[in-house]
Amino acid sequence: MKKHSGGAFLLEALVALVVFSLGMLGVLGIVAEALRRDGSAQWRSEATDLAATALSRMWAEDSAALASRYDPVAPGPGYRAVLAQATRLPGVSALVNAPRITIDDGADSRRVSVVVYWQAPTERYAHQASMSGTLPRP
Repeated sequence: MKKHSGGAFLLEALVALVVFSLGMLGVLGIVAEALRRDGSAQWRSEATDLAATALSRMWAEDSAALASRYDPVAPGPGYRAVLAQATRLPGVSALVNAPRITIDDGADSRRVSVVVYWQAPTERYAHQASMSGTLPRP
């Protein structure tokens, strides 16, 4: 006597294929999120490096000319150099998400802050990396 399976094997194979496909979609979602976060970490690293480099340059330069060299309103050569490097980051131009450099003079020292922004095309808000330090007065 022959037993007929009546397509049970075909149905089991179809269910297995659906389960496998759903699992692969989940893995694909995880990989896509990991790639997105990897890109974000890269931009954060570059922005932090840029802010630290700008602060280091300020420390090594003539402190008497610091305010004029890094003035963002009437951009001096120091600020223009920081801006040129920052435009490598996504969403940065001279008008949008430009770096912000503040120099606050105190009685004995001056507080310097460098904030670098970036914004990926798919993101709604800009991110920022900042460095600050205290430099000696001239």
